[in-house]
Amino acid sequence: MKFRKRFFLQNKIKILFIFTIIIFIFVFLVKKNEKEDIRIIKNKKTDISIKKTLPGKKKLIKLENKIQKGDTIINVLERAGMERQTAYKLFFDIKPVYNLKKIRAGNKFILYKKDNKIKKIVYEIDPDSLLNIVKDKHGSFKGKLITIHYDIKTNIIRGKIKDSLFESILDLGEKPELADIFASLYEYDIDFNRDIRKNDTFVVLVEKKHLNNKFVKYRHILAAEFINRGKSIKIIRYTNPEGKTAFFHPDGRAVKKMFLRCPLPFMRVTSRYGMRRHPVLGFSAKHNGVDFGASVGTKIRASATGYIKKTGYNRIMGRYIMIRHPNKYISHYYHLSRIKRGIRSGVKVNQGETIGYVGNTGRSTGPHLHYGLQKNRRYLDPLRLKSPTKNPVKKCYLENFKQYSAKIFLLIYTNEIITIPEKFQKVFIDYAKIKPSFKGL
Repeated sequence: MKFRKRFFLQNKIKILFIFTIIIFIFVFLVKKNEKEDIRIIKNKKTDISIKKTLPGKKKLIKLENKIQKGDTIINVLERAGMERQTAYKLFFDIKPVYNLKKIRAGNKFILYKKDNKIKKIVYEIDPDSLLNIVKDKHGSFKGKLITIHYDIKTNIIRGKIKDSLFESILDLGEKPELADIFASLYEYDIDFNRDIRKNDTFVVLVEKKHLNNKFVKYRHILAAEFINRGKSIKIIRYTNPEGKTAFFHPDGRAVKKMFLRCPLPFMRVTSRYGMRRHPVLGFSAKHNGVDFGASVGTKIRASATGYIKKTGYNRIMGRYIMIRHPNKYISHYYHLSRIKRGIRSGVKVNQGETIGYVGNTGRSTGPHLHYGLQKNRRYLDPLRLKSPTKNPVKKCYLENFKQYSAKIFLLIYTNEIITIPEKFQKVFIDYAKIKPSFKGL
């Protein structure tokens, strides 16, 4: 009797085990069949990537569309197959969350379709934020702003100039963007077209954004040093307790000066300030400025913040702009091909703002910009100007700033490219919470 009960119990366990395995296999096969087999089809003309399901599978379509120059949200949605009336409804439904008039050329616009109907839209507002749009069961569109959270890693990068800063940065395995950011910090002190020499050295403490363990973009340069012809120029990013962030030299002087060294991003000097033989008239005369050779259409930047004094055209200066600055300075820009729309007398312009484009108008032998500078109606040599600095570290924060600067530069004096350990980064972050003046790190 006991043997029969034991035999029955053993069979029951075996049957239950087999039945469980059968259910598991069945569920696995069902889920596998539900998975979508997706392939990508590229449409080069419209710059759209379409992800379609294969025949017999669940219908799901993803359209990746880049906003083109001159596009409106209505045009984009109509190209994707949405009716014009529905597109306008979407625009007004989403307006309280985000105004889709602000869409910019080059940004991604991703649409998700099911049964030939748009169910979801994702718009890339900028590299750090997205707009997510869904359609509810009542036919209304709901929008939500999503912030992308990146992992921030701090790196120390050290290099030596071979031919140019750009090539040296690339040789270190970094992106061209880092060279642009680095050069913009030093544009008040160094002309990277003429001043740098082979074997000049640099070191940069920079934050990098990572998403899913992949580098996305550079965030902030926290500190840098460039040794040019044996002269060390250090720069540090600092946020004071009032929340204002700027770049300074270790002694507290602001990096930003009243005037840029050059109104052009890249240039070559074709004629300097002073006496010269005039290339057109043939006799010697004083040249009250500097000529920078550049191709027609190169952007010209305002060398300092100020108000447009005058714009116009004459047979000698060609198309020109004059800007009035504080402390009785006036800057001159001659031989322009055209003046940027909106630049006219009385308009305020900020330092670095585009005001016009290089040309060959007036008395000129080739495309170039004549750049002149006056103070109290007396012409100065722009290349020798010791530009006044602006807004140094406030005296009440100077001691904290110097301590912070000393710690940062002690950190970056190393002999190789390294990634600062996360534990070490955390120490500085915790210290920044205790000392408000250390928010810059």
